[in-house]
Amino acid sequence: MNNRKNNSYMKSFNGYTILLFAISVLIASCSRTPQDTGRTFFTDMMDSQAYESNTTNPNFEDGRTDRVPVEGTIARGMLAEVKNNEQEAYHNSYLHKRYYTNDFEGYEKAGVELKNPIELSDEVLAEGKKIYKIYCEVCHDAKGTGKGTIVETGAFPPVPNYSLLLTNKPDGKLFHAITYGKNLMGSYSAQLTVEDRWKVIYYIQNLAGVSSSSSNAANEEEINTSEN
Repeated sequence: MNNRKNNSYMKSFNGYTILLFAISVLIASCSRTPQDTGRTFFTDMMDSQAYESNTTNPNFEDGRTDRVPVEGTIARGMLAEVKNNEQEAYHNSYLHKRYYTNDFEGYEKAGVELKNPIELSDEVLAEGKKIYKIYCEVCHDAKGTGKGTIVETGAFPPVPNYSLLLTNKPDGKLFHAITYGKNLMGSYSAQLTVEDRWKVIYYIQNLAGVSSSSSNAANEEEINTSEN
């Protein structure tokens, strides 16, 4: 009889103990803030050993802490030596804001000096189309007629039709407009890399039914006529 009472008592005691423990854990967990990272038991990945410059380092075969940059590394703001006109176009593209100011003079200068340095191919056009659909189609529409969905709502004035706009618009002016923005269009230099800008220029010229070379030639002819 006594054994039964003891067993019953022990069961009740164990039940209350487990319940109390569960409540304590719940209260403790609820007391943490969302910023609390909790307890850390292994800090190896958090507290890595720091090495001073120009000191030995057992983690590398040569024992040096200072590492040599990988081959072809270019310091920020610097570019490799210009060896031909194509490379010069790339240089001027990457350093566009250094060489071409955000005004009429910079716009005209870019139109004269900058030519698309990327070789035209079906792959380049396909990539240009993808970029166009993401960033341009909403205003210029799929065919480049300037009747995009944002224009159709009446929120913005009509956008120029590419077939009329690009007949004598050279590569450099298009690149300048995308880099700095033009009229109501803002700059896309943060969204599009240099290569992406040149690729989408090829695609919009294709939409307009003009070629890069013909647009550049028409612009040069226009400049020569005005000078004469």
